Amino acid sequence: MAELSATLGNYLPGEPPDLEGLEKCTHCGLCLNQCPTYRALGLEMDSPRGRIYQMKAVADGRLEISSKFALHINQCLDCRACVSACPSGVPYGSLVEKARGQIERALPRPWWQRWIRWLIFKQLFPYPNRLALVGRLLRLYQRSGLYRAFRWLGRHGVVPKALLYAESLAPRLPDRFFDAKNTSHISPRGPERARVALFVGCVMPLIYPETHWATIRVLTRNGCAVDIPQDQCCCGALHIHAGEREIARELARRNMRAFADAEVIVVNAAGCGAAMKEYPELFDDPDERAQAEAFAAKVRDVTE
Repeated sequence: MAELSATLGNYLPGEPPDLEGLEKCTHCGLCLNQCPTYRALGLEMDSPRGRIYQMKAVADGRLEISSKFALHINQCLDCRACVSACPSGVPYGSLVEKARGQIERALPRPWWQRWIRWLIFKQLFPYPNRLALVGRLLRLYQRSGLYRAFRWLGRHGVVPKALLYAESLAPRLPDRFFDAKNTSHISPRGPERARVALFVGCVMPLIYPETHWATIRVLTRNGCAVDIPQDQCCCGALHIHAGEREIARELARRNMRAFADAEVIVVNAAGCGAAMKEYPELFDDPDERAQAEAFAAKVRDVTE
């Protein structure tokens, strides 16, 4: 694993894609049919194999971190469908996420993009109360009928198409959110057989609150006492995917502190669980990496 202070080819110092991981690729092509961007675009450079080739070229000093390199790396959905198809065990998700971290440092974005990313990644997702406020406003917008006026304006060219499309992707929010602040502990039904801590995440309480309640019902009916640490926060998966690794590190530290006393950490969102199991990759300091490894070892999907 590449250290955070390492240098490699034309990558900036600190957290380049792992050379050993890049060299595991045998270019067999079994990943191609699993990749949604390759199937949609039909371009080799937008396949996992093509992106690995480009990342390796930067590591070898044959390619610069350029806008073209950034385009192909950032068009990846980071869905990791290729990982399960790879016979060589290439850690593609980790490679592309570190490449994106390099891109964010090497190619400064326009001021308005930096502002939007600062607002979303640093001022919104790390704070559950702010997210809940945004959720209430969005729910009010959806219930009030304002969305009909917005879409009418969109059909008549008043609203930019990109904004209209983004609005159409917003999920319809439920009438009731999962309120973790008033649900810090749930006792089991019957004798206590185990004690677990539930990770609630950032958007799950707003979009899928019933999943949390169903998880708690299953756990308590099977004799588990459920704690919900109040200081937990976003897992940082979105930040890692977007190359915002420093913010992701801080979120990881907050969650490791919040769940320090937990024996088992139950997760019902696959993306969150995968990100938390990979917390050790964010840290170079031996003590912090040891803490992250101990934390990751406690993380369990509710189906495990």
